[in-house]
Amino acid sequence: MDEKEILNQGREIIEVESKVLAELSVGLDSSFVEAVGIVTRCRGCVLTTGAGTSASVARRLAHLLATCGLASFFVHPSDALHGASALIRDTDVVIAFSKAGKSEEINGFVEIARKRRAKIISLTWSRDSKLAGLSDILCITQTNTSGEGDGVLPLGSTVAASAYSDALCLMAKRLMHFDLSQLKETHPSGGTSDLLK
Repeated sequence: MDEKEILNQGREIIEVESKVLAELSVGLDSSFVEAVGIVTRCRGCVLTTGAGTSASVARRLAHLLATCGLASFFVHPSDALHGASALIRDTDVVIAFSKAGKSEEINGFVEIARKRRAKIISLTWSRDSKLAGLSDILCITQTNTSGEGDGVLPLGSTVAASAYSDALCLMAKRLMHFDLSQLKETHPSGGTSDLLK
């Protein structure tokens, strides 16, 4: 494979992922509004969870929400099933990321969270999954299946879940009237503070 072919195929991958985001945008519905409302009104902690690639997206959302002033933490589902789920209160919100909605660890964690009366938001591809049935708010993030690398690698689905999370975070931030000038105090390292001068 020569340089031209590598560039062409690389561009094709990025173009497919851009189509995934366009479809996600068009498909945004009232579940997004409900999810934003639940996060904004949360009086406890927002706990995110996921396994594998979904865990990376969940960690990222927890960090972004915390940056915007929300008490937010990532909890690995395996840790949750070994005692960490004891921290859940009825004032908390759990945001679960699972492409298929079939992960036993994630669903086990969500079942405990439901019993402890936390609100459950799920981001998944499947309306018929066990996770979907356990959720108060079901956010479907499935778009163009060709966005998955070689048909199986979680590329487009990860991009879609990340973009959905970004929109959720920013809307919650705006509705809570979080003042970005606070980042000067809470984000002293890196270049963000320079942008807020």
